[in-house]
Amino acid sequence: MAARDETRWLLYRIDDNGNEVAMRRFAERAEAEALMREYERRGHKQAYLVREERLAPGEAREA
Repeated sequence: MAARDETRWLLYRIDDNGNEVAMRRFAERAEAEALMREYERRGHKQAYLVREERLAPGEAREA
């Protein structure tokens, strides 16, 4: 598993046309999945998923 500072978790929304939009980044997977479940409970038409985002060594993070 990657070191914590090399990994981020992205929450994506997938609309009914299959378009994926990154909504928010998280340091912890559990936080991303908790928000995903909250959106799913609201009954929106969109689907949500969490993906791991790994940065190459030395790659700068977004602020």
